[in-house]
Amino acid sequence: MTAYIKSKEFQKNSHNHGLAILVILIILAIFCSVLFYAFQSSSIISYSYKIREKKQQLEELQAENHNLNMEIAQWRSLANLEELAQSLDMVEAEQVIYLRPGKEVAVKK
Repeated sequence: MTAYIKSKEFQKNSHNHGLAILVILIILAIFCSVLFYAFQSSSIISYSYKIREKKQQLEELQAENHNLNMEIAQWRSLANLEELAQSLDMVEAEQVIYLRPGKEVAVKK
C-alpha cells in the first residue's frame, strides 16, 4: 500500500470514530432530556397533590373558623348572657362598690 492510501484509510477511520462519538453524545443528550422530563413531571404531580391537600385543609379551617365565629357571637349576645346568669342563680347587684374613688370600675343601671 502506498502512503496515500494509508492516509485515506486513517481519515475514514477517524471520521467514523468522530461520527460514533457524535451519535453517542446525541443518544446521551436524548436520554438526559427524557430523565429531566420524567423528573419534572413527577415533581409537578407531587406539588399538585400537596396543593390539593392544602386547599382541602384551608376549606376545613375556614368552616371551623366560621363555626367558631358563630359560637363567639352567640356567647356574646346579651340574651344568652342573661340566660346563663339566671341558670347559675346569679342576681343583679344591689349596691356597686368602687375600688378606687373617682374612677368607675363598674356601673349599675
